[in-house]
Amino acid sequence: MQESLLVARGLTKRFAADQEAVVDGVDVEVKVGEILVLLGPSGCGKTTTLRMIAGLTEPEIGEVWLAGKELTV
Repeated sequence: MQESLLVARGLTKRFAADQEAVVDGVDVEVKVGEILVLLGPSGCGKTTTLRMIAGLTEPEIGEVWLAGKELTV
């Protein structure tokens, strides 16, 4: 069984409280040696999801773990 390198659970982001979520409950798990690709149309939240995983944008809800360490504390 391979160890998970990156785990994101329940990532949710709204840019304004009265708007719909741009990203709503996204779960991602990448094991050692795997490659992740996000595909989708313009405006579906790909960049926002990647920015939350990278720590550039704070998720409203959810957590990101990298190599067993939580990044969203």
